[in-house]
Amino acid sequence: MCQGLALPFYGHSLQNPSLPALFVSGKFYSYGELGELAATMAALLADPRQGQVARVGVLASRSLPAFAGILAACWAGVTFVPLNPKYPEERLATIIRNSQLSAIVVDDGGCKALTEKVMACCPPLFIGPCMDDLALGGVVIQGRQTLAKYSPLPPVQLPREKIAYILFTSGTTGEPKGVMVTTANAAHFLTISQERYRLMADDRVSQQSEITFDHIAFDLFMAWGAGASVHVVPETMVMAPAEFIRKQELTVWFAVPSVISFLKGMKLLKPGIFPTLRISLFAGEPLPKELADAWQEAAPNSRVDNLYGPTEVTVDCLWQSYQAPYEITPNRGVVAIGRPYAGMHAAIVDSGNKFLGPGEIGELAVSGPQVSAGYWNNPELTALRFPRLQHPELGETIWYLTGDLSYQDATGIFHYLGRVDNQVKVLGQRVELEDVEFHLRAVCQSDSVAVVAWPVLHGTAQGLIAFVTDSALDQKLVKEGLRHRLLSYMIPRRIVCLAQLPLNLNGKVDRKALVALLEAEKTQHG
Repeated sequence: MCQGLALPFYGHSLQNPSLPALFVSGKFYSYGELGELAATMAALLADPRQGQVARVGVLASRSLPAFAGILAACWAGVTFVPLNPKYPEERLATIIRNSQLSAIVVDDGGCKALTEKVMACCPPLFIGPCMDDLALGGVVIQGRQTLAKYSPLPPVQLPREKIAYILFTSGTTGEPKGVMVTTANAAHFLTISQERYRLMADDRVSQQSEITFDHIAFDLFMAWGAGASVHVVPETMVMAPAEFIRKQELTVWFAVPSVISFLKGMKLLKPGIFPTLRISLFAGEPLPKELADAWQEAAPNSRVDNLYGPTEVTVDCLWQSYQAPYEITPNRGVVAIGRPYAGMHAAIVDSGNKFLGPGEIGELAVSGPQVSAGYWNNPELTALRFPRLQHPELGETIWYLTGDLSYQDATGIFHYLGRVDNQVKVLGQRVELEDVEFHLRAVCQSDSVAVVAWPVLHGTAQGLIAFVTDSALDQKLVKEGLRHRLLSYMIPRRIVCLAQLPLNLNGKVDRKALVALLEAEKTQHG
């Protein structure tokens, strides 16, 4: 059976070419316009004179070239590899070198990221669909003049096992690892999501995350599969999108929960402010009940769902709708991660990969048609994280070990407790950082909190450091409140007040940046 992520878009471009497909940088692009651009770029990629094109990097930041490049790769039947121009030079060069790209699509920001070191790792074929042909660093970026010589091609149909895209995520060794998501993986995710949310041509879908975050598969292909329009949140409004949501009259919102916390902290989240939203989805980090309540009040006509899923299992694979009776994880105050998507399976395993029963805490493992093909050019890590396990009901099958500490309750609901690697030892005692953060939120009456283990000597933390965004807090009162809730070794030795918590490129709280702040402070003071 053949499939292709570009095929639904192609159908809409033929049947309803004037419908809006994309709103970016203040301008609408119709299905006909965007389809013609992608099809022309696909013709260039398919030109035999370019050699065999297998993987196309998209070095761009949420711009028309970025989205056209992704669509063009799918159109041509080749694998796309999102690249962020904001990446440090060494990381960008490493990913380009390791992914063995055949071509790279760039926008203006992408061109600026092409340093001498990065260029040394790049293929000779560059495409700049929204710029004139340009000589840069010894290569020619094929722009408007070159594309004008090509005629649009219909999209390629792909076998299910074809790798649709490779997303590079952080590796424990510091070397980024590339997750290979197949056409079949994506097709299952999109089919199940559409059965649940029933997107229509008049839906207006948000696009808020960087293209290197796996939400991009939902943002683009869910919308375009339904003939709906994608609305790209401007860079200056990514964490404060209230005005954009209202002005664009969005109907579908998908983001990380940190956005709610940011809006709430800026007093921008008011009751009934988002009347047009009908679907609100949150994923990527735990969703505190207080934030879910605040969003539901702001978007009274919207369903609110908490989604869970590592990149290795194709965007999201468990879900929990936020509605009465509310499923809240005990002693965490966050919405449960719920149940697996239709066709998917979840279970809890111990450190020896033995399956555990309800109520037992262990590592969450996931199996089913959304489990990716593993890591690009890394069979050893693939074998380690994607083992074949003998399940008592499902028999022998491949499972992905998520690294997330979880349990399944007596009703079948799964609860996320934190990362296995966020379970630290403090003076020999096991501590889960999310556990401390739950109590810190309650005492501080604030959602913007984070806890790190620091300093760490010989694998054991000497203590905990808390970060909050309320400068008026009385640290003595906070610690006194925590003493009534936590064992002594779990109480942060110090509470640091910041204007706001640092976020990574995906909008999640950046614990590494917090540790870096402490290390820099230590160095400064000797």
